[in-house]
Amino acid sequence: MKVLIGQPIRENGIEQIKLLEKHILKLEKDLLKPETRKSAEKISTLLSDDFIEFSSSGNIYNYNKDDVFDNDSNSSEIKWEVKEFKIKELSNDCILATYKLIKHSELRENMKYSLRSSIWRLLNGTWKMIFHQGTLTSEF
Repeated sequence: MKVLIGQPIRENGIEQIKLLEKHILKLEKDLLKPETRKSAEKISTLLSDDFIEFSSSGNIYNYNKDDVFDNDSNSSEIKWEVKEFKIKELSNDCILATYKLIKHSELRENMKYSLRSSIWRLLNGTWKMIFHQGTLTSEF
């Protein structure tokens, strides 16, 4: 989806912004899928080369090409639920996405709920994540 190329986001109208919000939500959900998390190629289409993450575990992760997030071929699918997804314009080519995430398959209650934020930038006509932060929180 290549909406908003070369135009300020606010000049695209409500319908285009809603389409962009749906598109960014889809990209966020794609990053949660096992088939994406196991594929360096799929991950590279979603993350910028200089991507950085402050993880919910407290670690800082700097992306390297060919990284995968889950290389266990036998791992089971995690059941994620995204709630209260919103985007906010930071600049003409940059979006902040915020949401709440429930990891339903997580047995440890203190690891189940998190607040998430991602910064997406339009790079060469494609939206790529440049930053992500996950913060553990209590049940919501």
